[in-house]
Amino acid sequence: MGSDSGTESAVDEIQKAAKSDEKFQEAVSAQNLEKKDPIKVIIIGGGACGMAVATKIRRQSDFEITVISRDSHTAYSHCGIPFVLGREIKSFEKLIVKPKDFFKRNRIDVRLNECVSSIDLDLKVVRTGERTYPFDKLVIATGSLPFIPLTGSTNVLPYGVFTLRNLDDGVLFEKALKTVERVCIIGAGTIGIECAVALSRRGVKAILINRSKNLLSRQLDPDISEIIREHLESLGIEVISGELAVYPENFWKEKILYVGERQLPADLVLLASGVKPEVSLALEAGIEIGKAGGIIVNEILQVKAGDKAREEFLPYVYAGGECVEVTDLITGEAKLSQLGTTARHMADIIGNNITGKSTPLGPLANPWVAVAGDLQFGGVGITSKEAESHGIKINTGFSLSRTRASYYPGRKDLYIKLLFKDDILVGAQLAGGEGIKERIDALSLAIRKKTTIRDLLDLETCYTPPVSMLVDPLRLAVKATIRNIKEKKGKQIQEKEMEGKQIQEK
Repeated sequence: MGSDSGTESAVDEIQKAAKSDEKFQEAVSAQNLEKKDPIKVIIIGGGACGMAVATKIRRQSDFEITVISRDSHTAYSHCGIPFVLGREIKSFEKLIVKPKDFFKRNRIDVRLNECVSSIDLDLKVVRTGERTYPFDKLVIATGSLPFIPLTGSTNVLPYGVFTLRNLDDGVLFEKALKTVERVCIIGAGTIGIECAVALSRRGVKAILINRSKNLLSRQLDPDISEIIREHLESLGIEVISGELAVYPENFWKEKILYVGERQLPADLVLLASGVKPEVSLALEAGIEIGKAGGIIVNEILQVKAGDKAREEFLPYVYAGGECVEVTDLITGEAKLSQLGTTARHMADIIGNNITGKSTPLGPLANPWVAVAGDLQFGGVGITSKEAESHGIKINTGFSLSRTRASYYPGRKDLYIKLLFKDDILVGAQLAGGEGIKERIDALSLAIRKKTTIRDLLDLETCYTPPVSMLVDPLRLAVKATIRNIKEKKGKQIQEKEMEGKQIQEK
């Protein structure tokens, strides 16, 4: 009896061990399967969005990540190029935030100097001249290309005409500057203005040419734009606006730029006339492009298939950065955002969504700031021109004040313009010697929170002579708005009274 019991017990133990071993083998097989077939993520573009997506995904997953970039550098600050040209930053190498070794250590395969030729959404592969890359998840972060007005029969830029698309462009342009005296810059956006100041700093004669009558006409109202023009001219920069510039195909020989009826001698020309989204790959792959010229995405930044048979947002393809359309917070319409901060924000959202942390992108107010010599300027929300084009009636207030107490050394001018729709803040533009960035950030939050004139009038502010006036300049701009509203209402009342009198007289 005891012998049989022991045999049964031994058999039970063997069976349990076998079952346990089966479970162990199943677990090992599952692990091996996971190791054998990790999720493959391909990122096209190594700019602010693309590289940030890669590092975000790596922090949150063990996916296989490959970045394909036509650039020859990794993770650098494009916005810093003018400050290297102006010798405020010692070298272009200082602009490289993370070298290639960083990505290698973090198991991110970065393929530099490699250009994607096509995307196949059905086969889920990306093709380059070197090889084919299969993917489970795809991120399109192709950025923008310089807008180059075609003035001749060829698309090739003449010798002596430069753009600043990437770091290599900056290096070439800086080398060319060492032997020149006069440079014409076509385009008075932030990059054009910052480069004009940079050249002025190093003793090169800079001529800034803008097709629009006002500088930064898409970002600022004429009254704030005029402040920037005056500052640039005080630095010895010649500003020509409202004229179209044309460079000849044999510029290298003539060294002449045609501006209106003028002929301007120039050793070099820098094209800073804006950028356009790089969407050619997406378009050829059948991804839908919007009216603003960028890739259409949903709130989690998935792209839309343009094929009418399956018109839908693709769960395995994302896009972010300058090549993507966003929703404007004020108008609700699609627009482009060419800000590094927006690209970085999109990268976080894409990284979260790819790794399973659902995160939406809401409408954007697009706060921005720039520096030209000793002048800081920027804005947030809509401009008067945008408001007019969208049929939005606004009230504005303008103030000129100081950044410090009147008796404190080093005080600087501060210009503030506020725009209100139905008493709610919808835009702000500032220019001055200091403190601009912080104020724009605060006003950006105020716009998002639908702050009213009354809210701003009741705002409590802090004070100490080295950093502020007793009455904050923002309060003065709000009071100016209130006065303008009262004057407008007064005129409307007078006009109605006059109309009433004319009716009675008839």
